[in-house]
Amino acid sequence: MVSGSILGNRVERKEDPKFLTTGGVYVDDLSDEMLNGAAHVVYARSAVAHGTILSIDISDAQSMPGVLGVFTAESLGLEPVPSTFNPAVTNTILASDKVRYVGEPVVAIVAESLAQATDAAET
Repeated sequence: MVSGSILGNRVERKEDPKFLTTGGVYVDDLSDEMLNGAAHVVYARSAVAHGTILSIDISDAQSMPGVLGVFTAESLGLEPVPSTFNPAVTNTILASDKVRYVGEPVVAIVAESLAQATDAAET
């Protein structure tokens, strides 16, 4: 074995105790005061494992209180991006023509509060 290699050796992680003993700060822990008026995004996700997207009606979500924007792959003009592991496979940030798994993001909702974005995503 090469001296100094981490392969096959136990590596002690120094950052873990802080996160395992409630010492870390996570994005979800940030208060509204800390966010200082930042918008919140929630994704409406696919409820089916595989399907074709024929159309997406975002009008109800757009009319919800506090909603700043509702975005689909089409409205953003998103192009498929080749996978870093297999360039023959492409992915989009938001599903455009079909959904491939339950929970795949389909619509991005931006609102003034997390609750408002969540409510709009559930419409």
